[in-house]
Amino acid sequence: MENDLYSDRALDLLKGIYPSTGHAHVVGITGPPGVGKSTLIGSIVPLLMEEGKKVAVIAIDASSPFSKGSILGNRIRMQESLTKHSVYMRSLSTRGLNGGLSFSALGTVKILDAAGYDTIILETVGAGQSDLDIMRLAGTVTVILAPGLGDEIQAIKAGLMEIAHIFAVNKSDRDGAFQAIKDVQDILMTSMQGDWKIPVVGTSTVTGEGLRELVAQMERHASFVPSVKDRGSVLKNELSLIVESELMKMFYRSMENDRGVTDIVGEVSDGSMDPFTGSRRIISAISEKINSSATTLP
Repeated sequence: MENDLYSDRALDLLKGIYPSTGHAHVVGITGPPGVGKSTLIGSIVPLLMEEGKKVAVIAIDASSPFSKGSILGNRIRMQESLTKHSVYMRSLSTRGLNGGLSFSALGTVKILDAAGYDTIILETVGAGQSDLDIMRLAGTVTVILAPGLGDEIQAIKAGLMEIAHIFAVNKSDRDGAFQAIKDVQDILMTSMQGDWKIPVVGTSTVTGEGLRELVAQMERHASFVPSVKDRGSVLKNELSLIVESELMKMFYRSMENDRGVTDIVGEVSDGSMDPFTGSRRIISAISEKINSSATTLP
């Protein structure tokens, strides 16, 4: 799934398991860098397992824009805690995809869903307001903030505030935590998502404060069964994410293998063509390739 997401083999696998998906509770964890997302995940997973949940964790790490490689630091930060509890954990590199996720995240979630995991925790890169793809993949989106970093102000802005079902102000043992929680609560006073009132939970992985409450809020949100209309919206989000990912992957492949596209990139690079004309020509070249292969699609 990671190496060649859009190969016939991968697509056949996803089509085959798709009827067995849709049962797992996918919990998205996002927020700015340095707020303790990985450590928090390592602390709440055992609490979910105490409730009899079969839990898997997928952590997305940023990749180099040049080599597409990644240090996969999230694995280092949470692996000891998760290994102790025999939790399946996988690090995925973004491999150049913006939005906080990886090209293979959706396929990986579907495989774990079909494999019978009750809760799948999906941690984004941690770029703050740009990590918005998570809303198209997770049923419950938890945004992690921290006191003293100005993150409560970030919550005011469009993006994070609009995708969050739950806010957690982590490192609540630090000075300024109470004020940070109050600031976010004040901002959210008029915010409702249907019948759901967005909670703000103070948490600390040092003292254990708020961890059980956070898990309880995640489980409570999972009980809000999507209506038929909402289910259609979820599927539409999945479709748009797949199409965008596939088009971006085609673009990167064309940059490496398509002589016509590499020539256009070269002309833009040496200044003989403006990037706006270049982008139109690349889109046209990729469209021709799609049209020429359309008759072979299943």
